[in-house]
Amino acid sequence: LMDWPCDDQPFWTKTRKGRILSVPYSIELNDGPVIARRQHSAREFADMIVDQFDEMVRQSEAQPLVCSVVLHPFITGQPFRLGPLRQALEHCVRHPLRDRVWWTTPGRIADHCYSLPPGVITNG
Repeated sequence: LMDWPCDDQPFWTKTRKGRILSVPYSIELNDGPVIARRQHSAREFADMIVDQFDEMVRQSEAQPLVCSVVLHPFITGQPFRLGPLRQALEHCVRHPLRDRVWWTTPGRIADHCYSLPPGVITNG
């Protein structure tokens, strides 16, 4: 489930039918709210990605964190917005601490969480 943008770590929640895993989903690094609704520029959005990534890499020394970036082709995929996005992503993949980063998808995060022993992922 990616409908609860409330944490930077996956967590379990209980339902009547069993537990559901919530995988982090960002509203703040989401081009819909940032560019389309709040009218930030592509450059401002790219700066947000860089600042968020840099800070989360530092904070991840204490615990694993998920830095999600939500992109929609009809927003950030527009040619005039691609340059700043490309620069931001290049910054992230060239980061000095990049060896501590797992570049993956929400599905692979969920698969990993399901493989962990009970109690490693907290209940929300």
